[in-house]
Amino acid sequence: MKAQTFDAFKVAIISESAGNWPVYIGLEKKYFEAEELDVEVVFTRSSVKHLQDLKTGDIYDVGHQAVDHIVRAVEAGSDLFAFLGISKPNYSLIVGPDIQKFADLQGRKLGVDGVSTGFALLLKRMMQENGLTEGRDYELVQIGGTGERYQAVLDGVVAGALLDGPVDLIAEANGLRRLGSNLDYVPEYQGTVAAAKKSWAEQNTDKLQRYIRAYVRASDWLHDPANKDEAVVILTYYLKVNAEIAGKTYDRYLQSQTFNLRGEINLKGVLEAMKVMAGTGQIDQSLNDPSKYCEFKYYKNALEF
Repeated sequence: MKAQTFDAFKVAIISESAGNWPVYIGLEKKYFEAEELDVEVVFTRSSVKHLQDLKTGDIYDVGHQAVDHIVRAVEAGSDLFAFLGISKPNYSLIVGPDIQKFADLQGRKLGVDGVSTGFALLLKRMMQENGLTEGRDYELVQIGGTGERYQAVLDGVVAGALLDGPVDLIAEANGLRRLGSNLDYVPEYQGTVAAAKKSWAEQNTDKLQRYIRAYVRASDWLHDPANKDEAVVILTYYLKVNAEIAGKTYDRYLQSQTFNLRGEINLKGVLEAMKVMAGTGQIDQSLNDPSKYCEFKYYKNALEF
């Protein structure tokens, strides 16, 4: 019997984290295969390079990227668009053991994925609300993804960094301290979205809609409490963490509704991201239409199949 062949589908993701849980589930439960997709996940390690490569349209099919990158790209003339909501940021500000409070970060360096992009915006907001201003009171240093930022804090290269799960829990277990969460400051914020180029999507509509269908199926499965134990096993396999850490991450992420239910984009959350961007001078304050950066027809058609 001839082996079944699936359509190759390359997904760019910045780094390994619990934020990719539905993707791991889609792979492990073979939901992508059920849609005849051979999904390859590529970890780019840099939000800046990630966006540059995604904009070319010939390296990855789609990318999971912070929504502020998509907003900036569109305003610069790119035909990128968001088609799935992945998650809101659920980051802990993890600092060295010598840091007891925000004021102790005066004159120190903080690690980010990119100094003016991604969730550095949220870190600036947290610092600002604690009386600290970038440049005057602290310095941002481009480090890379979550794993690289964690190592930089552990090694003392930077005094702190935003880390997502389960790395933040691992960091605390290894003697680092947690100062707070971005959710304490900006609770409704569309963080990561899945994005593609319009020109690519028009030529690959069927593949894109099959990816959406499989992703939503994986997201639905993750949100069913009956699947917690198996979801924990899947995360321990893909992230090489112990079951206790994975279980705590599951509880925290689902209690805080970290993942977009059914992969729906939170337009209010996109607008909140735009407000944060405008507040740091990255976009014009007159921009107020979050739907400009999204296209919903692929999602709608995928789920009507």
